[in-house]
Amino acid sequence: MIFKDVGYSCLLFERTLLSNPLRTTMLCMNPAERLTAIDGITVDSAGTGELAIGFTNLQILRGHLDAREAAFARRQQQLADTEGAAPAADAMNRTGRTTRHAAQQAAARAEALGDAPRMTELLEKGRVSTDHADALAAEIGKLDDNQRAALLDLEVELASHAAGSTPEQFRRHLKKTIQQQSNDDGIEESERQRDGARITLGKNDETGMGEIRGELHPDDWQRINRRIDAEVKALRKQPQHRDKDRAQLSAIALVGLIMSTRTAAAVPAAVSVNISLPALLGECGADTFGEYSDGNPVPAETVRRHACDAHIIPVVLSGEGMPLDVGRAQRLATPEQRTALRSMYRTCAIDGCNTNFDRCEIHHLLEWTADQGPTDLRYLTPLCGYHHHRAHEGRWQLQLDPESRELTVFYPDGTNHSTSLPDILEERRTRPPIPPSEAVSPPPEREPPPLNPAEAA
Repeated sequence: MIFKDVGYSCLLFERTLLSNPLRTTMLCMNPAERLTAIDGITVDSAGTGELAIGFTNLQILRGHLDAREAAFARRQQQLADTEGAAPAADAMNRTGRTTRHAAQQAAARAEALGDAPRMTELLEKGRVSTDHADALAAEIGKLDDNQRAALLDLEVELASHAAGSTPEQFRRHLKKTIQQQSNDDGIEESERQRDGARITLGKNDETGMGEIRGELHPDDWQRINRRIDAEVKALRKQPQHRDKDRAQLSAIALVGLIMSTRTAAAVPAAVSVNISLPALLGECGADTFGEYSDGNPVPAETVRRHACDAHIIPVVLSGEGMPLDVGRAQRLATPEQRTALRSMYRTCAIDGCNTNFDRCEIHHLLEWTADQGPTDLRYLTPLCGYHHHRAHEGRWQLQLDPESRELTVFYPDGTNHSTSLPDILEERRTRPPIPPSEAVSPPPEREPPPLNPAEAA
């Protein structure tokens, strides 16, 4: 299995070694043995299986080194506090030949891991990555002492969740956990965000280029981001812009929007927010937050206000809505269908791909022309441009369970790429915790995937 997030892919690969006789040996190897195994691979002649084992060993060895680095950093900081030695970030910046920012991030990670022994244990065994640890460090760095202590009381549960999720999913879980602990409806935080919004304009003396920096309230950011996305898509269709990357097109799009010379023919589709019906109704015990399609939280009261706003659509989960199955009368997915899909997917449907939903295309699991497939929600799934190409010209095979939305992906040769649920639906399921006594014990196997296309042939 090959993913964009290599660290997470290695973790998933290790979990597939349930029937492999090498599994026990791999899990019990010490760091020196892993390094020897890695160096023993002849890269030019290695097959996919041997490379996958190499990736797994690299991930576990990297986790061991990261955990040791954190221990060294904590000791260095202790010497700085008691004996006047150089602070950890300074020492790492100087001896590690790294940037100041990277050294500060590593020092903050080390401090957080010092209060999170379970997370440290999983990091050392390659079950989580430094991205997970950095997410923890970033969130607890925003808390006061009491809030920090309350969050770290859940450290075992948090570590278990991290081991079964991507760094981005873990970051969202942390934010939601903190919100639940604060017993806050989010209104005050939303007002603080609005008051804290700011933009600064400057000039880069080296290049002579103007610079724009700032932070915006999530409401405003969602609207602006959607408009820029729509402009970028329109600009890509123009011959003079085909060789430009997204950052260049975004700059052109922003200037066009400000100068009222936009390229898109129409205002982009409305921003959507996801919220449960009990939360929208304010029922006792319901969540007090919804979320934007990118996973950022939004207070339920704000969603109620947006219900009166034609530019933001509240997606009421499990509620009644517009018909979503339009049959063969329409080729493209309707705005309502995209909105419904956005309530289940934050990103491309392919496991491990982090391309934002709004930058995805809607793929028909049944070809509209070849298979006479209807444009019904149960046959639609979001794919980024890369994976949409793989599904068509690349001959990847995608099988979608219309009831559970479980997607199984096969390479052209019939090898299984992945089996996954939409990320938002996955998060709504209760994850079984990893037993505290055994950090490397893999979770139970999933149900067998659908019939391998190679076997069906």
